[in-house]
Amino acid sequence: MDRRRLLLGLALAAVPQLAMAGTKPPVPLSKVFVFLDKYLALPAAERNRFGPVYALMVDDKPAPGLKAVILEADGRRTPLVLGPDGRPKVLPTLAQLQTAKLEVDVPATAKMGINLSIVPLLPLTQDLSAKDLDLAIAQANRGVSSIAGPMSFAVPKLQGVGFVGAGSGTLRFADGKETPLRLSNGVPIYDPKLAKGAVAVVLARAPSKLEFKN
Repeated sequence: MDRRRLLLGLALAAVPQLAMAGTKPPVPLSKVFVFLDKYLALPAAERNRFGPVYALMVDDKPAPGLKAVILEADGRRTPLVLGPDGRPKVLPTLAQLQTAKLEVDVPATAKMGINLSIVPLLPLTQDLSAKDLDLAIAQANRGVSSIAGPMSFAVPKLQGVGFVGAGSGTLRFADGKETPLRLSNGVPIYDPKLAKGAVAVVLARAPSKLEFKN
């Protein structure tokens, strides 16, 4: 298991109703979108640089065609619309997490789960400020530690940002000098420990997504 997902990875054992074969009974939203209530409970200024990403899975694959409905406490049925990667277009609100349930329509033999990770909330551009990257990493570490509570000791520190789809990139320093970003499986990585004095990251092309690295 990817250590990045140690805290924000949801095992099937945590939601046995979803893991069971056969008809899936409604499940409390708080058990599906685990930790989202704690994230939303953080002051806005303490979570504006990082956020959670959830992806519903069927048989260990993203489930873009999954029919899912939020059953509101007042009887309303609100569709949970998923993107092509199984990610909800809109996450539940704090009020929904406190009272609503999730109903899913899947084949009887399907086994469901959910992938959960956190990402930097930064623009997908070719030129990013090193200060903004540092602030996102620091805020995410503080936020995750707060969310984890007594289990924070088991959460690995986030130590960098990967730019998926960017191809390559360089660190730019105040004197105009540049040095290449290191690559990990073809993904350029910003590592603050290797970027002392850097003022910006300049990428070959705009990334398709950003991800924290540990």
